[in-house]
Amino acid sequence: MKVLIFGITGNSGRHLAEFYLSIGSEVWGVGRRKDAAGLEQVNYISFDIQDRRDFARLPSEFDLVINLAGVQPSILNFSEATDLFTTLREYVDVNVRGIYNVLEYVAQADIGTYIYATTHRDYELYWKNQNFLDNDLPPAINYEGDHAMYAITKVMGRMMGDYMVPMSGTRCFNVRLPMMFLVPEWPYYLSDGVAHSMPFLKIIRDAIDGRPLEVWGDPNMQRDYVYIDNLVRVINGCYKSSLRKGTFSVGTGEAVSTEMFVKSIGNIFGSSQTIYKYRPEKRTYKSAVYNISEQKELLGYRPVLLDEMLQKMKVKLFDEGYLERWGWLR
Repeated sequence: MKVLIFGITGNSGRHLAEFYLSIGSEVWGVGRRKDAAGLEQVNYISFDIQDRRDFARLPSEFDLVINLAGVQPSILNFSEATDLFTTLREYVDVNVRGIYNVLEYVAQADIGTYIYATTHRDYELYWKNQNFLDNDLPPAINYEGDHAMYAITKVMGRMMGDYMVPMSGTRCFNVRLPMMFLVPEWPYYLSDGVAHSMPFLKIIRDAIDGRPLEVWGDPNMQRDYVYIDNLVRVINGCYKSSLRKGTFSVGTGEAVSTEMFVKSIGNIFGSSQTIYKYRPEKRTYKSAVYNISEQKELLGYRPVLLDEMLQKMKVKLFDEGYLERWGWLR
């Protein structure tokens, strides 16, 4: 099996590369970084997808192309608050013009299956408690806040793919991604260009250090907490299926409350003496829960649920040197 991953140097790209290498695939990757440190078995080519001339450097035949390329607010060192039009243009240049270049390459090459990673921000106005979202609802983008143009451009990338990819007989799938929970290479994200600790990792660190754990906002608010392995399972399920096309959300269907999430972290990373403090005045991430019945039926999907996710993360944190690397050990 020969696989090409655009955006391979990001957290999700690395995880997918490691999976396909582990099953004996020949893996190629594209990214803007000069090298793919830690992925020495990958045939890595560094270029920017905004330059269509660089696509000539790629082989013309792959069984599977996974497109994770794109920019979002959490990786930009500027923002709509600090530089509005530079930010909006970055979304258009990369998420529309760059993705068009990828699609042009796919449509002209010999590609068996194309899978595009889009955002669940296209569903933001549907996010409500007790609302299990189907795969094929019309877009409902929130035009307020800093994710509007990001969501618009990602929807454009998906629509362009649905139109262009089947022209050459290539199968075309889209996977809708909420926040992916994983042990990242570095525990920070950018907001308005400023680095902040990932909130769920802060809770884990507080539990490890024996500090009280805060339950923010409505303790009963539900959402899917999605482990990175679930992305791998949906993508591989699409590839192995007999379907020609489809859009599938990467979810769990578990509908975990905020209180249950924090207490599960306390149970796995803390102790029986862990103290919980309720902070209803604090703002929390909106809820999103996905109906995964089609994923189970059509893709053979079986999600990793919350407790298994936290156990996997605990093993990785303690056994692979992340606590030392991040300076978490006292």
